[in-house]
Amino acid sequence: MIKRQDELGAPRADIPDPGPRPEPVRGAPTPEGLARTVAALMPEGAIISDESVSYGRGFYPQTHAAPPHDWLQLTGGAIGDGMPVATGAAIGAGGQRRVISLQADGSAMYTLQSLWTQAREKLPVTTIIIANRKYQILLGEYLGVGANPGPTAMNMLDLGNPDLDWVKLAEGMGVEAARTESLDGLADLLAGSLGRNGPFLIELLV
Repeated sequence: MIKRQDELGAPRADIPDPGPRPEPVRGAPTPEGLARTVAALMPEGAIISDESVSYGRGFYPQTHAAPPHDWLQLTGGAIGDGMPVATGAAIGAGGQRRVISLQADGSAMYTLQSLWTQAREKLPVTTIIIANRKYQILLGEYLGVGANPGPTAMNMLDLGNPDLDWVKLAEGMGVEAARTESLDGLADLLAGSLGRNGPFLIELLV
């Protein structure tokens, strides 16, 4: 069988050395710190469902040295797929692989009923809600076109008043949950969740 690269005449390239595996990061949350902490703790064979949206644009470089894993992410522009994808991945893997769902809070509101399915089926899913309490991706779109949103527009993109309480939302769906404001707390909660028989949700305030 002729390899595709031979048919195309593509040059061979060595895979670069990714360097040492990252260590968990301490202190206040940052996109890079979250990515490095997840990369430091994810088990081999983990499945990542990524709907971190604006917060997760720098995740890939930080996970090159992590153990082998699969990364699932929407290629279009819709939102709300992250938790259903995590749920389906856990079912598809027969419950034998830990799924880590990196989930923005705004898009999570579209499909939070996925948590109920995770609880019902006792699926090995750790959901990290990245709670910036606003639709940051849409604020970025405003900036991208040079617009200056007024008070009404800003209010429509705000997820406060009242603040979403993801611990209570998860517990209402039968999923145990905890909240943290630091990467130290995230590392402890994430590490503790990986061996659980069933789902767990972490609300990370950023």
